[in-house]
Amino acid sequence: MKAIEQIVAGYVSLKDRQALEKLRHHRQQLLDDVQMHTIPGFKPSIVSDILREEIEVIEGALARVDEDRSLP
Repeated sequence: MKAIEQIVAGYVSLKDRQALEKLRHHRQQLLDDVQMHTIPGFKPSIVSDILREEIEVIEGALARVDEDRSLP
């Protein structure tokens, strides 16, 4: 299990939607920064792919938290 998955699982178990939203926002900011900068010899696509995967994991967790809140 990747580190981000462990962190997200902890927030899901705590049902901490706000922490998940902050984490998603932070990863999105990193993704935006990586895409804006060009460094010779650096391949931003690798980092961008990882950040997109992490954002997907976080968004899935947010959906699970929302589902849990809607259950009686």
